[in-house]
Amino acid sequence: MKKVVGVVVAIAAVLGIAGFAGWHAVGASGQPIVAKTLRPVKVPTSTKTYSMTVAGLKRSYEVIAPVKAPPKSVPVIVVLSGIGSTVHDEIGRDDLVPYATFGGAELVYPVAFDESWNAIGCCGQAAAKNVNDLAFLKALVAKVDPGRARKVYVVGYSNGARMAYRVACDDPALFDGYAMVKGGPTAGCAIRRPVTLVQLASMNDPEVPYKPGDKGNKKMPELPMTTVVSKLHAAEKCPATRTVTKSGTMTLTTWPTCGDGTRLGFAVWKGGVHSFPRPPASVPAASQVIMAFFAKAAIAPLPLSRDGPAASSGRALNRKG
Repeated sequence: MKKVVGVVVAIAAVLGIAGFAGWHAVGASGQPIVAKTLRPVKVPTSTKTYSMTVAGLKRSYEVIAPVKAPPKSVPVIVVLSGIGSTVHDEIGRDDLVPYATFGGAELVYPVAFDESWNAIGCCGQAAAKNVNDLAFLKALVAKVDPGRARKVYVVGYSNGARMAYRVACDDPALFDGYAMVKGGPTAGCAIRRPVTLVQLASMNDPEVPYKPGDKGNKKMPELPMTTVVSKLHAAEKCPATRTVTKSGTMTLTTWPTCGDGTRLGFAVWKGGVHSFPRPPASVPAASQVIMAFFAKAAIAPLPLSRDGPAASSGRALNRKG
């Protein structure tokens, strides 16, 4: 049992979340384990903006990271915003900044073209002008993690989720894991090889139908989320065996042994409409679920300081697309 607890704490430390109160795991006996509660330590962080020219366009991206170079065990998280949203908007709603604040992640926010991503068939000016966003993201990953020394994950919301699917379909090896928040693949996008992926959805989303028969956005019709996950289950070569975890208003179904050692997850909130899942409307926050899934760890609270939750800057926005 002591050995198992040690493993749990080690995994938590990788994400900079070893001090989370209420960290739970399951030991060999099947009984829950509660890791020792410690105070996480804030680290100095910096926010820098970089630019580069890709496919004839000047593109930029913002990096929020610990000032001291983090160890290779700390992942890089690339975040793709929803349509009509700036980087500032996205930072204000995704609850990911606390993970950088406590040394558990390096965050990269690429700036979308005219606040849109070209997911092929969607959306906005990026699609209308056929912007090569895939080339941008490939160049971006090469810049933020030259040599691929660390894990690089992508989180996409709505239009950003559709863009993340486009990458998973066309260049699946670009990211080590994918988190799609309330957005599915566009027409013609089919997973060609297994990838580690978690799909996040709400049962009452008016934009993206949860199950067949539910209404969605008529201007941007999408497959129901249950259908998307069913197709992923087959494409990812996942077994019937699954793990179901309930936390707050969210139920997470995980298939941990899919093809090529990948994993598939499906996180569903009862409410939350088309917003990025975050308290109080959605408990737990999407960021908690995503970071736990990437780390193959139990869902833990957001990093806490002596003054309470680490606050992210910006304002919360919920936008279509």
